[in-house]
Amino acid sequence: MKYAPRGSRVRCLAPSVTAACGLALAAALAFPSATAAQNEPITLADDPFEVTDPRATPPREAAYSIVGSYERAATGRVRSTWGAETELSYGVAPNLDLRIGQTGAYGNLDVRRRLGTVSTEVGGPGPEQERAALGGTTRLGALYQLTEESGSRPIVGLLGRVRSLYGPGGTAYETEATALFGKTLIGGARPLGVSLNIGTVYRFDPTPGERTSRYLVNASAGQALTRDTALVITYAREQQEKGQPDYSLVQVGMRHRLRDQRTILGAAVGFGLNRNTPQFQVALAVQWELGASK
Repeated sequence: MKYAPRGSRVRCLAPSVTAACGLALAAALAFPSATAAQNEPITLADDPFEVTDPRATPPREAAYSIVGSYERAATGRVRSTWGAETELSYGVAPNLDLRIGQTGAYGNLDVRRRLGTVSTEVGGPGPEQERAALGGTTRLGALYQLTEESGSRPIVGLLGRVRSLYGPGGTAYETEATALFGKTLIGGARPLGVSLNIGTVYRFDPTPGERTSRYLVNASAGQALTRDTALVITYAREQQEKGQPDYSLVQVGMRHRLRDQRTILGAAVGFGLNRNTPQFQVALAVQWELGASK
């Protein structure tokens, strides 16, 4: 999915700005506790699943997550890919948060397009795909929550991002606009909920063979087994470059909250549905919910 303009001379640098900012803010906010949030049922749609919850981070609260993954391609000389992702969100106003994130991967970048890496050639195997490579993205965005859930009306949010993509072929730049929906089908201490993300990605200065814009659709269903544990299944689909099948992945896993540590742990196993998607994926996540007590 993520390719660079041909002839670009910018090489992969692997910045760590997001991790440093996230750890600094986490240290500053670590002493208070978000008591009210811990008494609510666990969020059903979030890391390590490829779906975004429509709820904005409350004002003066923060969420910081780290995700690690391993993926195995169905074919190719390089079949293994190791990935990492961090994201920090901070509530700046009611229903509005800012988000900064960093992703990185080492391995078969041609298969791991969803991570936001840049390959060297569009539309077919190239020399860089014959060996492991390093790439990733830096992204900055905001989420605005439009509605609260009420009766038959779902929670609705809008997420916008700008992304700088880098890899062995150079750099590229994209914007993303995604509508986020969430609905609780069964309430109570063990709710059943569904989430839907529908968005578009715009590529600046595409090269021949690249699309100027692509669509993405992510859907998720989550069942809380207890107040602190949820079973989640997710389907992620994103359009790829011209002549290539869509990225198509199914994930199944669990999310569990450790109340005393204000921490949520997640684990997911994914299965690709075509050659443009990893044959299988294993992802682990740790998320901290930090903020002022209520």
